Amino acid sequence: MAESYPMSDTAAAKTPPLGHAADGSPLNFHQLFIFYTVASHSSFSRAAEALDITQPAVSIQVQELEKALGATLFHRRVRVLRLTEAGEMALAYARQIFSLSHRLVDSVQELQGLKAGRLILGASTTPGEFVLPLAVGQFRRLYPGIRVDLSIANTRAIIQRILSSEVDLGMVGERPGDPAGELEMLDYIIDEIVLVASPDHPVAARQPVTPAQAAEAGLIVRELGSATRQAAERHFAELGVQPNIALVLGSNHSVKQAAVGGGGVGVISRLGVEAEVKAGILTVLDVAGWHCRRPLTLVYPKTRQLSPAQRAFLAFLKSQRPAT
Repeated sequence: MAESYPMSDTAAAKTPPLGHAADGSPLNFHQLFIFYTVASHSSFSRAAEALDITQPAVSIQVQELEKALGATLFHRRVRVLRLTEAGEMALAYARQIFSLSHRLVDSVQELQGLKAGRLILGASTTPGEFVLPLAVGQFRRLYPGIRVDLSIANTRAIIQRILSSEVDLGMVGERPGDPAGELEMLDYIIDEIVLVASPDHPVAARQPVTPAQAAEAGLIVRELGSATRQAAERHFAELGVQPNIALVLGSNHSVKQAAVGGGGVGVISRLGVEAEVKAGILTVLDVAGWHCRRPLTLVYPKTRQLSPAQRAFLAFLKSQRPAT
């Protein structure tokens, strides 16, 4: 259940209000947290379960917040709960408010010699599956008291979460645009994108092959928006080859499985197929002229003050490249 933090009369008199509702009264952050939970779960009932309170209590608190703000926050007469324009704005501010509250608690704890704290990381699929878990494991050997949360999404989503303070540090497979100059970027490791196939696939028996022959066998690629796919398609274009896409799949694991099954030529990071190549169930094709590389880039806010745990992890990454 969300906690409230009562203030003494004396403290309340000396402390300026953090925000005001439409009627001039202080904004109720308990109600804001309940609204934030409903919006995050897209459901009043699931929010009630998460908060361990009744659904009517959740509804009442959200209604009270709407009354205080003088705006409707949810479209309720639809099958799927949706935020109104005012609700979208309230959610954006709520994310920042509660992210700051977590950072306050974490920073105070981390001042005690990094014996406790929290690190929130985000990554696109390749670094999120094959690079950061190893780095985090090595980091936590040094600081076992720090809790680490790692979320995986596409590059655009990770950058947005960094800018909105939901994520501390991120690693992505393609350098993002940064017109406002808000981000620091560090190329952490150079990733090689390879073409793989089952050893008994006909294209494997023809090696070495040309890029056109590899493409003609039918490419197994990630979904649109994948940085791995974008880098490979750019390289095919540089080689003057039109990719023949046979399968579009939503994860690196599914690309590997389809290639193991003989469904075509998988397009994937070399980091992701080392075990399968050693086991002999996939082979990296010898493709003439194929040299597809891209940096995996560490991204963090340029101006935001980093917590002790964030600074320690950033220093760890800069000081060494974990064995991969």
